[in-house]
Amino acid sequence: MTVVYVTNGSWGTGTGSPISAAQVDGNFWDVDQRIVDLTSDLAEGKRIESVTYTSNSMTFHFTDGTSQVIMLPVASLTYVGEWLNSTPYASGNLVSVKSLGMYQVLQNHTTPPTPTPFDADAVDGSGNPLYQFWFPLVDVNYDAAIFAPGSVQRAAGELLFQAVANRAMKLNSGNAHAYAYLETAIASGGTNIIVSIQKNAVEVGTITFTVASKNGAFNIPATTDFAEGDRYSLKVTQSNNAEASDLSVTLPFIRTDI
Repeated sequence: MTVVYVTNGSWGTGTGSPISAAQVDGNFWDVDQRIVDLTSDLAEGKRIESVTYTSNSMTFHFTDGTSQVIMLPVASLTYVGEWLNSTPYASGNLVSVKSLGMYQVLQNHTTPPTPTPFDADAVDGSGNPLYQFWFPLVDVNYDAAIFAPGSVQRAAGELLFQAVANRAMKLNSGNAHAYAYLETAIASGGTNIIVSIQKNAVEVGTITFTVASKNGAFNIPATTDFAEGDRYSLKVTQSNNAEASDLSVTLPFIRTDI
């Protein structure tokens, strides 16, 4: 069927008079059939049918039966310790910064010399950030639980307990989370017992037990840092009470090696 026109034009010669209702319907039908022919002859095309994943790749499965594997990058991250001045770092290194947190190194670079502090917002010559914040670092408890059975009384200068620090750590000033307990307290008529807390045989604090009290009072005037290999010990510096016994002490150390 052919489309019928009224006027003459680039499409050909028209009828010169209004077309009938049948001719109008025929025109619509003709155009409709041309559209049907065009759409039915469209190419099927290639579309994504599904996607599957593995730990290091993703695979696209297409409607034509083919597939394509795309490898996914795998980050290689290595903790290299605390951030230091004048130190070369590579992309993928992880560094810790005290009181701030853990950072990923994004660009190869060498840190500035001392005394330049760590700058979390530092950039390279092209304006690219050098670091990406990962997570904050918080104090990690490294409590020392000590038990000395039997009588607490000792000769002058005699050790009650001694151990060696296997991590860098600190003992904070004050008495937060520090505890001392005698299973058998000082009897009435006795005198106070003073236990010396020592670092490498130097006093850094004391624990005082009063008459009839099973709980000791701590006095740690200043925060003390312990390096790996330092000794921490307890010595009784004042006691004439053989009956006071079975001492339990918790020293609330904090790790500083992370």
